[in-house]
Amino acid sequence: MARKPAEVQVTAGGLTRRRGVGGFLDGRAFSLVATDGGLLERPASMDRVQLSPGERAEIVVRMRPGERVMLRSFPQDNYADAWQRRFGGGDDSFDVLELRVAQRLRPSPELPPELAELEIPGGEGAVRGRHFDLKRSGINGRSMDMGRVDETVTRGTTEVWTVRNGNGMPHNFHVHDVQFRVLEANGSAPPPALRGPKDTVFVPHGTTMKLALRFTGPADPDTPYMYHCHLLYHEDEGMMGQFAVVEKGQRAGAPSGHAGHGSSQSG
Repeated sequence: MARKPAEVQVTAGGLTRRRGVGGFLDGRAFSLVATDGGLLERPASMDRVQLSPGERAEIVVRMRPGERVMLRSFPQDNYADAWQRRFGGGDDSFDVLELRVAQRLRPSPELPPELAELEIPGGEGAVRGRHFDLKRSGINGRSMDMGRVDETVTRGTTEVWTVRNGNGMPHNFHVHDVQFRVLEANGSAPPPALRGPKDTVFVPHGTTMKLALRFTGPADPDTPYMYHCHLLYHEDEGMMGQFAVVEKGQRAGAPSGHAGHGSSQSG
């Protein structure tokens, strides 16, 4: 059955803000203003933004009175091989949302050149580095075990996590409890769409992402947080791990298993 796009009526001053975009069918540019956890330092102009499951984006786009504009999901050019593109959705294209603009619009101010000061760590003062190898069979060679703590971090510290995918298929990496900064994508500075507060990042095959994380949430040695691939069938098959946040000098406990995410239990 054909997918029918949603419809939104636009009435404010030629500018509208949307979440979860691919790009507009007419190729018009828009300004990316926020990612998963909040505002960018400054608006970034583009005509496409890539979002994997769990990632979010907020954009501002200029509209004209009376027009209709279609937001569309376009095929990806970094979704691994032809098999993955065909059967994993990488070559899908479909309409997502139609913006229907009123004949008369209320005034709307221009975007400011500066939006916010980022409150995510820059990697300075990191006390430790960790590496995470993404494979469908598990992360760092281990499938999810609800009774096991894989990593222990100290509350209030900053760490640098290096996430690598050499698995031949697309993955992404989502971390509970924190907003992180992407320091590098394949050894280079991240593109504008990855420079804001993030808790999820797409990691295509052959990609290495370096992330800076500061752990300021509650410490509880017996109740771990999770990191996982956010592609639903990957996490359901056990592509997840757990980390405990502890106070300095504490050790992680041994959880007996808890409700929520788990191998073959939830999304």
